[in-house]
Amino acid sequence: MPTDAQLRGLYRLSYWLTYILLQPIHLVCIDERTNNLYILAGNAENLEFQITPNGEVF
Repeated sequence: MPTDAQLRGLYRLSYWLTYILLQPIHLVCIDERTNNLYILAGNAENLEFQITPNGEVF
């Protein structure tokens, strides 16, 4: 289950990707090993992001 900080980061990142950059989001899932939220996006699926449990995006 994502943390509140991860959900806030996901909202900001989703808005930025879809409304500003006009890029589709293909996958959102939790990495069970690190508890990071993983996002795969982009027309060519070439954008990858991770959101840590404390909300840091990288």
